[in-house]
Amino acid sequence: VEREMERQQVVVVDRKMAELVRLVVRVKNGEEVRQVERLVQVALKGVMVRLEKVMKAVDYVRLRTLKGVLNVLSPLQCVEFLAGIGILQILLRQWGKKKVCTIN
Repeated sequence: VEREMERQQVVVVDRKMAELVRLVVRVKNGEEVRQVERLVQVALKGVMVRLEKVMKAVDYVRLRTLKGVLNVLSPLQCVEFLAGIGILQILLRQWGKKKVCTIN
């Protein structure tokens, strides 16, 4: 999964994408804008399809890892572990919201 994500990051910053960005910046005439927008849409669609595959693989790994951890724990430990994960996620969201507010 990590190697595939690295590949996708390289695709996003490859020379063709950089040239496309430069082209978008240079375009001024309305007709050229539409042509460039189509090129951008095609390029982004490919990137998004590949990133979606990576994200599905990541989700699979997370689920498999979670199931592995839960298989080792007792039922009571599973409940405590899942509750702890839930609390951690809530606290991280709250912390993130506070950080965003202080940045703005």
